[in-house]
Amino acid sequence: MALQTGAVDPADLPLCAVQSLSAFLELKHIFPQLLIPSEVTWLDPRHFQRFISHGDQAWLVEQPHPYGFVRISTMVSNPLAWTEMITRLKRLSISAGFSNDHSGKFLAAIDELWSNVVDHSKRSETGYIAFSLERGRFEFVVADHGVGVLASLKSNPSYAQLTDHGRAIELVLSEGVSRHYTEAGHGFGFRPLFVGLANIARNLRFRSGDHAREITRTDGGAPASRTYELAFLPGFFCSVICAV
Repeated sequence: MALQTGAVDPADLPLCAVQSLSAFLELKHIFPQLLIPSEVTWLDPRHFQRFISHGDQAWLVEQPHPYGFVRISTMVSNPLAWTEMITRLKRLSISAGFSNDHSGKFLAAIDELWSNVVDHSKRSETGYIAFSLERGRFEFVVADHGVGVLASLKSNPSYAQLTDHGRAIELVLSEGVSRHYTEAGHGFGFRPLFVGLANIARNLRFRSGDHAREITRTDGGAPASRTYELAFLPGFFCSVICAV
């Protein structure tokens, strides 16, 4: 928020190195101007540099560990692109310690999320999927620069008076809430995240507008959730970290 208001000058940012794909892509989503390769002096993107330089095509590399990217428009125009990505991801995730069942569930969750972008963002050509896989840890992002959760939900007359981004995020995470007024079966598709990933999701983060909804879980503990205000993020951004 301080960067958006001008309270902090990017030139004064301390030197740091990227540790999380989700945090890196969230920064890129909000402040792309801060990550122009020739001008980034305060951030070491490590191997995640590829997410800046190769953002127009589908790719998956396996060193230093598997990570990849695919635009949703690519999957819409060429369904085989996602099929091929799924095949490789499932093999690699099993090699990283996830069960065949868990691998299938988080791939199903990604599938639901990118379908949500197509159905609700009104700018699905801006959407993308990114992921990073390490031993016992799978991190993925599904995001777009579309109209955002609040604007999408307000197109349903039942929510036309809604003005709060945080409340809008909470509502769409409720089963069955939709921008469609009378049609059943058009929810935002988040149920697989909560059901399919119940035992392995350590962190789920949903961002749109000036709020985030975050759900965290530790071993043996019940999930803890909170909604809070942050710097304005255009469109929608969902990040999930799974661990075994």
